[in-house]
Amino acid sequence: MKLETEYTRIFHYCLSYLRNQQDAEDATQEAFLRFFQHPEYQGSYEIQYLYKIAKNLCVDMLRNCKPDQLQEEMTASNETDILTKTALRIALAELSDEEHDMIILRYVNQENLTVIARIFNISRFTASRRLHAAMQKLKSKLREDAS
Repeated sequence: MKLETEYTRIFHYCLSYLRNQQDAEDATQEAFLRFFQHPEYQGSYEIQYLYKIAKNLCVDMLRNCKPDQLQEEMTASNETDILTKTALRIALAELSDEEHDMIILRYVNQENLTVIARIFNISRFTASRRLHAAMQKLKSKLREDAS
Protein backbone atom coordinates (compact mmCIF):
# COMPACT_ATOMS: atom_id res chain seq x y z
CA MET A 1 0.00 0.00 0.00
CA LYS A 2 1.38 3.40 -1.00
CA LEU A 3 0.65 5.73 1.90
CA GLU A 4 0.67 9.01 -0.04
CA THR A 5 -1.96 7.76 -2.47
CA GLU A 6 -4.13 6.21 0.21
CA TYR A 7 -3.82 9.26 2.46
CA THR A 8 -5.18 11.48 -0.32
CA ARG A 9 -8.04 9.10 -1.03
CA ILE A 10 -9.03 8.80 2.64
CA PHE A 11 -8.78 12.59 2.99
CA HIS A 12 -11.17 13.14 0.06
CA TYR A 13 -13.52 10.53 1.48
CA CYS A 14 -13.56 12.31 4.86
CA LEU A 15 -13.97 15.68 3.16
CA SER A 16 -17.06 14.41 1.34
CA TYR A 17 -18.62 13.65 4.73
CA LEU A 18 -17.39 16.51 6.87
CA ARG A 19 -17.25 19.32 4.29
CA ASN A 20 -14.54 21.04 6.30
CA GLN A 21 -10.89 20.74 5.38
CA GLN A 22 -9.49 20.88 8.92
CA ASP A 23 -11.95 18.29 10.23
CA ALA A 24 -11.22 16.04 7.25
CA GLU A 25 -7.47 16.31 7.89
CA ASP A 26 -8.01 15.45 11.56
CA ALA A 27 -10.21 12.46 10.70
CA THR A 28 -7.72 11.23 8.10
CA GLN A 29 -4.80 11.43 10.50
CA GLU A 30 -6.79 9.69 13.21
CA ALA A 31 -7.85 6.94 10.78
CA PHE A 32 -4.24 6.19 9.87
CA LEU A 33 -3.18 6.33 13.51
CA ARG A 34 -5.85 3.80 14.49
CA PHE A 35 -5.01 1.66 11.47
CA PHE A 36 -1.33 1.43 12.41
CA GLN A 37 -2.17 0.70 16.05
CA HIS A 38 -3.82 -2.53 14.93
CA PRO A 39 -1.44 -4.81 13.02
CA GLU A 40 -4.29 -7.25 12.39
CA TYR A 41 -5.76 -4.70 9.94
CA GLN A 42 -2.66 -4.81 7.78
CA GLY A 43 -2.76 -7.31 4.97
CA SER A 44 -4.84 -7.90 1.88
CA TYR A 45 -7.83 -5.78 2.95
CA GLU A 46 -5.96 -2.69 4.19
CA ILE A 47 -7.94 -0.15 2.18
CA GLN A 48 -11.23 -1.70 3.32
CA TYR A 49 -10.25 -1.20 6.96
CA LEU A 50 -9.02 2.34 6.35
CA TYR A 51 -12.32 3.35 4.77
CA LYS A 52 -14.29 1.72 7.58
CA ILE A 53 -12.23 3.49 10.26
CA ALA A 54 -12.52 6.82 8.40
CA LYS A 55 -16.28 6.53 7.98
CA ASN A 56 -16.80 5.71 11.66
CA LEU A 57 -14.65 8.69 12.66
CA CYS A 58 -16.60 11.01 10.34
CA VAL A 59 -19.94 9.81 11.65
CA ASP A 60 -18.74 10.33 15.23
CA MET A 61 -17.47 13.83 14.40
CA LEU A 62 -20.78 14.76 12.77
CA ARG A 63 -22.72 13.51 15.78
CA ASN A 64 -20.61 15.60 18.14
CA CYS A 65 -20.49 18.88 16.23
CA LYS A 66 -22.74 21.86 16.64
CA PRO A 67 -25.08 22.88 13.79
CA ASP A 68 -23.13 26.06 13.03
CA GLN A 69 -19.98 23.99 12.51
CA LEU A 70 -21.64 22.23 9.58
CA GLN A 71 -21.50 25.36 7.40
CA GLU A 72 -19.31 24.84 4.36
CA GLU A 73 -16.84 27.38 3.10
CA MET A 74 -17.52 28.19 -0.53
CA THR A 75 -14.34 29.04 -2.39
CA ALA A 76 -15.47 28.71 -6.00
CA SER A 77 -14.35 31.45 -8.34
CA ASN A 78 -17.72 32.23 -9.88
CA GLU A 79 -21.43 31.89 -9.32
CA THR A 80 -21.92 29.04 -11.83
CA ASP A 81 -19.33 26.89 -10.06
CA ILE A 82 -20.99 27.57 -6.71
CA LEU A 83 -24.44 26.66 -8.05
CA THR A 84 -23.17 23.49 -9.74
CA LYS A 85 -21.33 22.33 -6.63
CA THR A 86 -24.32 23.14 -4.44
CA ALA A 87 -26.74 21.24 -6.70
CA LEU A 88 -24.43 18.23 -6.76
CA ARG A 89 -24.01 18.22 -2.97
CA ILE A 90 -27.76 18.51 -2.43
CA ALA A 91 -28.40 15.62 -4.83
CA LEU A 92 -25.67 13.50 -3.17
CA ALA A 93 -27.15 14.23 0.25
CA GLU A 94 -30.49 12.82 -0.92
CA LEU A 95 -28.92 9.44 -1.72
CA SER A 96 -28.61 6.66 0.82
CA ASP A 97 -25.32 6.35 2.71
CA GLU A 98 -24.35 3.33 0.62
CA GLU A 99 -25.13 5.08 -2.67
CA HIS A 100 -23.22 8.18 -1.57
CA ASP A 101 -20.21 6.14 -0.47
CA MET A 102 -20.14 4.11 -3.67
CA ILE A 103 -20.17 7.21 -5.85
CA ILE A 104 -17.45 8.91 -3.80
CA LEU A 105 -15.30 5.78 -3.77
CA ARG A 106 -15.63 5.17 -7.50
CA TYR A 107 -15.61 8.65 -9.02
CA VAL A 108 -13.73 10.79 -6.49
CA ASN A 109 -11.28 8.25 -5.10
CA GLN A 110 -11.20 6.21 -8.32
CA GLU A 111 -11.40 2.89 -6.50
CA ASN A 112 -12.03 -0.15 -8.67
CA LEU A 113 -15.11 -2.33 -8.30
CA THR A 114 -13.17 -5.07 -6.50
CA VAL A 115 -12.24 -2.69 -3.67
CA ILE A 116 -15.77 -1.29 -3.48
CA ALA A 117 -17.22 -4.81 -3.39
CA ARG A 118 -14.89 -5.73 -0.51
CA ILE A 119 -15.79 -2.60 1.44
CA PHE A 120 -19.51 -3.39 1.20
CA ASN A 121 -19.01 -7.15 1.45
CA ILE A 122 -20.82 -7.82 -1.82
CA SER A 123 -19.91 -9.33 -5.18
CA ARG A 124 -18.37 -7.23 -7.96
CA PHE A 125 -21.50 -7.75 -10.03
CA THR A 126 -23.72 -6.48 -7.21
CA ALA A 127 -21.38 -3.52 -6.65
CA SER A 128 -21.56 -2.67 -10.36
CA ARG A 129 -25.36 -2.84 -10.41
CA ARG A 130 -25.75 -0.75 -7.23
CA LEU A 131 -23.28 1.82 -8.49
CA HIS A 132 -25.10 2.07 -11.80
CA ALA A 133 -28.44 2.47 -10.00
CA ALA A 134 -26.96 5.15 -7.70
CA MET A 135 -25.65 7.08 -10.70
CA GLN A 136 -29.05 6.90 -12.41
CA LYS A 137 -30.70 8.17 -9.23
CA LEU A 138 -28.15 11.00 -8.94
CA LYS A 139 -28.65 12.01 -12.58
CA SER A 140 -32.41 11.99 -12.09
CA LYS A 141 -32.15 14.23 -9.01
CA LEU A 142 -29.87 16.65 -10.85
CA ARG A 143 -32.32 16.83 -13.77
CA GLU A 144 -35.20 17.53 -11.34
CA ASP A 145 -33.23 20.36 -9.73
CA ALA A 146 -32.37 21.86 -13.12
CA SER A 147 -36.00 22.07 -14.17
